[in-house]
Order: sequence, then structure tokens, then C-alpha cells
Amino acid sequence: MNIEERERERTKKRGDICMIRSEDGIICIDPALPIFSQIGKKYTMLILAILEHEGLRKNFNEILRSIPHSSSTIISKRLKDLESMKLIVRTESRDSVTYSLTQKGKAVIDSLIPFLKVSEKLEDII
Repeated sequence: MNIEERERERTKKRGDICMIRSEDGIICIDPALPIFSQIGKKYTMLILAILEHEGLRKNFNEILRSIPHSSSTIISKRLKDLESMKLIVRTESRDSVTYSLTQKGKAVIDSLIPFLKVSEKLEDII
């Protein structure tokens, strides 16, 4: 088997294993991997939850104070990461900088709710 054939075979196998069956058909997990990777990082879910709560804009210090024992360096990095993924928007005015969820960020939170509900049930088992 030459290199091209091996690559085609590897790609085919990869295609088979990255699929999940759902009520709507078969879904590839690959597009979700960057979001899952970011959400799994320390404080990311908390930042999203803080910004989702009451749909209010928050400044950096409000976010930092809302997460006990957090590091300003890590919070700053997570905010930049979330902004680059277009999950949040940073708004600068003359006297302040605030952060809020984008529609994409709200959609991610909405899609996580079923997962979080299942996680609550599994907490008793694990």
C-alpha cells in the first residue's frame, strides 16, 4: 500500500469514528472539538455563566470578583480566548470595558444545558 492509499484509509477510518448517531442523523464531532477544548479550561464555564446571568454586561473586575480564588492572568487569557472564538464581545467605551455574550455564546450555553442536566444526575453515580 502506498502513502496515498494509507492516507485515504486513515482518513476513512477517522471519518467513521468521529461520527455520532442522533435523532437527526449522523453528526461529526470534529467542528465541536475547539469549543469543547476551550470550555474544558479552568474558569471558562464560570465566565460564560457569569455573562449569561441576567444577560448583563460585566467588566473585568466584576468577573474576577465573581470567581473566588481566581487569577487575573487566567481570567484575562480566558476572556481573550472566548473573544477570539466570538463567544463573547468586548465593548470599549470612554470610561470602561465590558464583556457580554454573543449570539454564538448564548447558543453554546443553550446547547450545554442538556449536558449539565445529565452531569447533575451522573454526579450521584460517579
